[in-house]
Amino acid sequence: MDIEIKHIFSGKPQTINDGKREPYFSSYQKSLMTRSSFLINKEGLKGDTQSDRESHGGEDKAICVYSLEDYDFFEKRHNLLLPPSAFGENFSIVGANDRNICIGDQFACGEVIFEVSQPRQPCWKISSIMGIKNLTAMLVKEHRSGFYLRVLQEGEMKSTDRLKLISRHYPQFTIAFVNQIAFNAKDNQEAIQAIIRCPKLSEAYRVSLEERYRHKEQGLQEWQLD
Repeated sequence: MDIEIKHIFSGKPQTINDGKREPYFSSYQKSLMTRSSFLINKEGLKGDTQSDRESHGGEDKAICVYSLEDYDFFEKRHNLLLPPSAFGENFSIVGANDRNICIGDQFACGEVIFEVSQPRQPCWKISSIMGIKNLTAMLVKEHRSGFYLRVLQEGEMKSTDRLKLISRHYPQFTIAFVNQIAFNAKDNQEAIQAIIRCPKLSEAYRVSLEERYRHKEQGLQEWQLD
């Protein structure tokens, strides 16, 4: 698997006022980077920021990735023509998506080695910032969340470098499959146990999944509702 990184985005804190709640800080809205090379450390793309460190960022959520194929899906299926980095991603990719990316996949990209750590967990800010009611719910329902990368080896990557798959040990745990199971814990107790045991799954996502398993939760969580 050889994946093109079509666009690279970086965000700075901004005040968001959607008219529904108190203004809040977020680095969700990102700008297109036009440099020819980028430094990647354990926290992700140098210069990128996360305003809510409890929910975003950290070594297991260093880089957020979303497929341009899923932008096409939402345009055709839901008549949504979305702007670049509408889902707050750092990398917009071509040639792969949540249906063929797996937990624990390792990719070489220039000097950097990335590893898939977990699905992205869509929150209410997607609907809030995009101004599209139920957009978060659409991502959950369609199992098209995007995913996070951790950084195993820091270094430099060029804008023309591609994500080249170098290791895959858990082909059964695609991002789409994990999302499908996670949002219907009641009917997938055995499958959730198997996912929880995957050693490459991020600890934060494991804790969240264990909670859903215990309570046999179905559907969106409270912090995803808008």
